[in-house]
Amino acid sequence: MKNTQSFRRIALLALALGTASVTAAFAQTTPTTTTTPASTTPTTPPPTGKGKHNLESVLTPAEKAQLDKDMAAALAANPDLKTEADNLKAQHKALKSQGASASTDDKKALKMQAKEHEQKMQVAMLKLDPSVAPILAKIKAAHKEEKHATASA
Repeated sequence: MKNTQSFRRIALLALALGTASVTAAFAQTTPTTTTTPASTTPTTPPPTGKGKHNLESVLTPAEKAQLDKDMAAALAANPDLKTEADNLKAQHKALKSQGASASTDDKKALKMQAKEHEQKMQVAMLKLDPSVAPILAKIKAAHKEEKHATASA
């Protein structure tokens, strides 16, 4: 009887220690995902948590100004795109106000519509100013890198 109680105590202690070491290991490995590799450009600050819309960390001020100018010109030249952009903003605001009760299908549908709108905007900007192509490519590369970093984290 005494041996079975000691065995139970030892098993319980081993289980507790094993769980503690796994928890400690997890706690120690979590912060390492925030480090940046040495191959990144030292002048590029890390993202500030604004998601993929944080262009300041990817574009120079001149590139950002050119992109803003070309976006405004594309919207002015294409009233349908302006209306679509306004509708997407309203839909986004409505979904955001729903909070956790917003359906996943509605979120996915809005994301697809936004992606299609973004592609239309890029085509419209490139028609008006082909020199914006390298800026769009730079943004696309940054999105891929961020998506890859998020997936591997």
